[in-house]
Amino acid sequence: MRFDFNFFFSVIPKLVVKIPYTMWLGTLAFLIAFVIAVLLEIMYESHNRVLRWIAGIYISYFRSTPYIMQLFIFYFGLPQMFDFMKVVTAQTALIVTIATNSSAFIAESIRGGLIAVDKGQREAALSIGLSRFDLYKEIVLPQAFVAAFPSLCNSYISMIKTTALGFAIGVIEMMSMAKLLSASALRFMEGYLAVGMIYWVLLVIIDKILKQMEKRICRHL
Repeated sequence: MRFDFNFFFSVIPKLVVKIPYTMWLGTLAFLIAFVIAVLLEIMYESHNRVLRWIAGIYISYFRSTPYIMQLFIFYFGLPQMFDFMKVVTAQTALIVTIATNSSAFIAESIRGGLIAVDKGQREAALSIGLSRFDLYKEIVLPQAFVAAFPSLCNSYISMIKTTALGFAIGVIEMMSMAKLLSASALRFMEGYLAVGMIYWVLLVIIDKILKQMEKRICRHL
């Protein structure tokens, strides 16, 4: 069977229209994940052993188990145990599970950024009477954010790609659309190659934008 270029080029516009939806899924999941990650890091750095233990278990679980398993437990498993979970849509399940999974990795990125800040700067700031709040606001957090930014960008790109697993529970994003179009014409090579090329171009563009943002952030700090 020969490669059908006509089908390959015909599906590209149908897949491109799904880019905004795919981006929305990944971006919303990233924002939620970032908030959760900050809370996890606060818990992990607290003096409360229970909070540290909860944060450690959370991070360990979501970093050490397959994402697809977490998705299936949330979307198929929990509704069997809790009636209120039956109203959760596939879209919500996808966003929530991507966010909870990725937050564990982002929390580690944030911790790495905080560790990268020289302790000498903290001690010097406190010695001249700077409050702990101002210390973090003016010195620690800006430097930690710059140090963690590349890792955060990688997490964001990874989350955009992870939305492709939405096809497993019926979310019609780019990958799901490619699967449907390919199956309807039995032209799987063409359909999957087309969506692969779109993901490639899209994420290369996003990566370049994020690198430019990183340069600007470094110049202003």
